[in-house]
Amino acid sequence: MISNYLIFLISYFLIVLSVIGHGVLAIKLTKTNISIEEIGFVGLVGIFFLILYSYITHFFIGHGYLHNLIFIFIGLSSIYYFKSKIFLKRNSILLFSIFSVIFLAFVIFKTHDDFGYYHFPYSYYLNKFSMIIGIGPLNHGFRTPSSIFYLNSLFYLPYLEYHLYHMGAILILGFSNIVLISNIKKYLDRKENNSFFFLNLLAFVFINIFFYRIAEHGTDRSAQILIFLFFIYIFSLRENYKKYDNILPKLIILLSIIISLKSFYILYFIFIIPFVYYIIRDDKIYLINKIFKNPIFYFSVLMGVCVILVYFFNTGCLIYPVPQTCISGIEWGIPKSEVSALNTHYQWWSKAGGGPGYSHELEKELYIQNFNWLSNWVDRYFFSKMLDFLLSLLLVIVIFIVIFKTKKKNSDYKNFKNNLFYYGLIMLLLVEWFLNHPSLRYGGYIIFSLIFFIPLCNFLTKYEISKNFNTKVFAILSLVVLIFVSRNIDRIIYEINFYKATFNQNMFFFTDKKHFRIDNKLNELSQIYHNCNQSIDKCSNNEEFIVKKSYGKMILIRIRN
Repeated sequence: MISNYLIFLISYFLIVLSVIGHGVLAIKLTKTNISIEEIGFVGLVGIFFLILYSYITHFFIGHGYLHNLIFIFIGLSSIYYFKSKIFLKRNSILLFSIFSVIFLAFVIFKTHDDFGYYHFPYSYYLNKFSMIIGIGPLNHGFRTPSSIFYLNSLFYLPYLEYHLYHMGAILILGFSNIVLISNIKKYLDRKENNSFFFLNLLAFVFINIFFYRIAEHGTDRSAQILIFLFFIYIFSLRENYKKYDNILPKLIILLSIIISLKSFYILYFIFIIPFVYYIIRDDKIYLINKIFKNPIFYFSVLMGVCVILVYFFNTGCLIYPVPQTCISGIEWGIPKSEVSALNTHYQWWSKAGGGPGYSHELEKELYIQNFNWLSNWVDRYFFSKMLDFLLSLLLVIVIFIVIFKTKKKNSDYKNFKNNLFYYGLIMLLLVEWFLNHPSLRYGGYIIFSLIFFIPLCNFLTKYEISKNFNTKVFAILSLVVLIFVSRNIDRIIYEINFYKATFNQNMFFFTDKKHFRIDNKLNELSQIYHNCNQSIDKCSNNEEFIVKKSYGKMILIRIRN
């Protein structure tokens, strides 16, 4: 039993090191202006390129043991080849501490409902099969696959098998925390308490207290963690826009990962472009040249192409569920009417129209129109979920004011004036969120956090740094870690008692038949495919699908009544 956990723990840290190695490899080969000393962001660069590798290789092969071991080996070898042991040693305490604490959140019994429905099945499909065209109709989740499934599929390893399918969320949370702590330390060393410093500190508090349970991260919370980092670097760009050679590739990488995690976050890209253009002021032409000369930009374009291709081969649409992007006449394609219906369903669900054991009396199309949903949303969602969250944010604000409010500095409210554009951008995102998908999981957490935190940051910068300022900051960081650890330990104890589990069992989530229902169907369809003669255009079919073989690829065509 002890050996099982030891193998798991060793594999866990080897994966972390391998991701860092891939980040170092990418930075060296692309000559990107990101220092390998920024170990947190090096890890995020590694995640970016591993996602890209995963997309590309899955077009041709399944992500079996050999494929994944090769990638792990390449990452570990890169650390040795580029002589990165020195910078790892300097950051070893921070790296080991963060990922050791987060490991507690990995001990999971109960996963969220979507995990068994499509998160697990899709990742498992990536491991067992190369790309299958027309796989979208298997369930709704297969129509909107997230890049985190492609990342998780690389951690399907011998002995551990699929029990590392939460590793993607762990890596994003861990490296994001390292970025935040590194930024906080940098400003403490300079004895600065500007808005950028406070925003990093608040982000650390937010993601570790509100997002403490990894099993709930799914595709949404990981994306929102990175959105918080994205806005932090936007703030940094404002304060140091002459140094955007270092910040620009970070923004590109973060935005690429965010959009690949959840397609509707492409709205952030649309809104951010004019904002960045405004920030740069007099160097717009130089900025454009820098973008097009940066290799990271072209890798981000390649990732975008991969994401679109996956949508297309899964559903016949370039972006799902946007019916305008669906191409008519594609034999495996999902009809536009069905896409529109699902789009309506997503809105209906996010506006509290339905849930487990509940469905509003109005038809979905009528419910989402003309604010018919508003009163029900206020009753069933705002007062039950959002209000608690908003009150928690207010509590954080009060604590920060009590701790950091000291002697007032001379201030001309310059920060407030400079941040008006930020407020406008966030309010624009808030309006879009409220009108289309007013659920915290769909960007609401981060939007409301920024609405509360940006004014707080501006307020706190008006006060001088006290003599015990560093002690206060250290106390907050320690308290957050203590809360994270205690909440996860409490959760683990509860789940052990609830599920009557023992340490002899696998403690990194249970699997049951629902996790494999799609795999069983794919095995059946795959058998038809392998029995099909290459020269035959159309193979046998089961009750749901016609199986075709074209250019060595299995194509599933749904049989419609």
